[in-house]
Amino acid sequence: MQIRLKNIGVVKNSTIIIDGLTVITGKNNSGKTTVGKTLYSLFDAVANMQHKAESDKCVYVKRKLNNLGDILEFLRYFRVAVRGDALGILEPYPTLKDLVSGEYRREISPETMEEFLYSLIDELKNLDTSSFVEQFATIRNWRVSKAKITDTQKDKIRISFDKQKGQAISLLEKLVCDIHKDPELIDYARESINQTLRIEFSNQIQPVKGQIGTSEIELSDDDKVYFHFSIEDNLIVNDGAPVFTISPCKKVYLIDDPFILDDIATPGYFRGRVMEEHESFFNPDRIGSHNFKLKNVLRNSKILTVFEQTVLNDTLKETKARIDNILPGTFEFSSDGEYYIHDGLKLRIPNLATGSKMFSIIKMLLNKGEIDDTTMLILDEPEAHLHPEWQNAFAEIIVLLVKELNVNVLLTTHSPNFMLAIDAYMRKYKIADRTNFYQTQIVEDGFVQYHCVNDDMGIIYQDFLQYLSEVKMLRNKYLTDIEE
Repeated sequence: MQIRLKNIGVVKNSTIIIDGLTVITGKNNSGKTTVGKTLYSLFDAVANMQHKAESDKCVYVKRKLNNLGDILEFLRYFRVAVRGDALGILEPYPTLKDLVSGEYRREISPETMEEFLYSLIDELKNLDTSSFVEQFATIRNWRVSKAKITDTQKDKIRISFDKQKGQAISLLEKLVCDIHKDPELIDYARESINQTLRIEFSNQIQPVKGQIGTSEIELSDDDKVYFHFSIEDNLIVNDGAPVFTISPCKKVYLIDDPFILDDIATPGYFRGRVMEEHESFFNPDRIGSHNFKLKNVLRNSKILTVFEQTVLNDTLKETKARIDNILPGTFEFSSDGEYYIHDGLKLRIPNLATGSKMFSIIKMLLNKGEIDDTTMLILDEPEAHLHPEWQNAFAEIIVLLVKELNVNVLLTTHSPNFMLAIDAYMRKYKIADRTNFYQTQIVEDGFVQYHCVNDDMGIIYQDFLQYLSEVKMLRNKYLTDIEE
């Protein structure tokens, strides 16, 4: 597959092939991370979209039902009776009773919300307000005063009850219409992608300076288009047309900070922040950066079945062996703390060497079964904290993930050593036909283009060596001066 970016970030107009291993090099501030952030936003926004949409609808319904009490004001007089199971006032109306008691918050799920709404509408339509007025009079007289409510007062109360009932039925019928809107999730997908892009690009998806009309993003494969949309004023413009057809990846992880393991190990970090089963995807606690979502996955207590672990172990023999050479231990998350355990010794995860943390993240994702042929793995300068020896080892692991698991990997790098290691191992393990190298080049007005250098990789090494040569000449100059 390939992704085309036009006027996204600092990228002017470029197409990048994503098929196996894609490596991007270039100077600082040259847009190397732009394609990674874009890919992450696309795939994460639509991952499990049907489930997220149903969960969102469920949250929406619950919030609207919370407001229903303001319309059905008379119901507050019956709450004490319901809680005390007195008078049997709402026994003929079990759904309305659940609403009054607040039990609906536990009972409503994406599977039951529509049935609950229809049942509530039906009970309200059949509700005998005259009988409710008599019950109301009894409760009010008992709770407020000994004075009886007159027949004239009862008629006024009944009219008020009927009005409230009508307003409630109208709200509920509109609520049913709302949850049936956008059945193909066209608007939902647009808004989901839009919000995720805005988070990853800090609300600046388009160029900050020198904007040139409309921006475009397209992800395709031969004659199949997965995603395609335009962006104006940092918002997706689709005019009702679908922004995507299907996602070629089910999971995506963008890893650019090994220190997230320190946050995971911070006591109380997830307390009150773990996502509830039906929490809204657009809730501020749910929508978050790539790091926030990665922390949730790493901290999750998911354990593979024996069968899954057997299949994984068989598939990843070489990869796991390479990781275990660097990081042979296991990880433990408990109320006692978070530890890396090896040879009976327990080391708190924040005390792991920074280089070890990058290997740890990959190992933990593998152990949880989160990396497979449906995964897009995006690595931003993963070698930054690694000694050249470990850069070589990490490069081999990445190549093996592509070979053994058929994972799509996109990475950026500044390191000539890491670049050379990728270059060597992709040849050793025979994935050269699924490896593509790009270099960013600054063009007019400070914009950037991605150039494929598969046929002339010397350009990358020449760029790296240029600056090494400059400081070497500088060193030699002053070394000569000292010697003289």
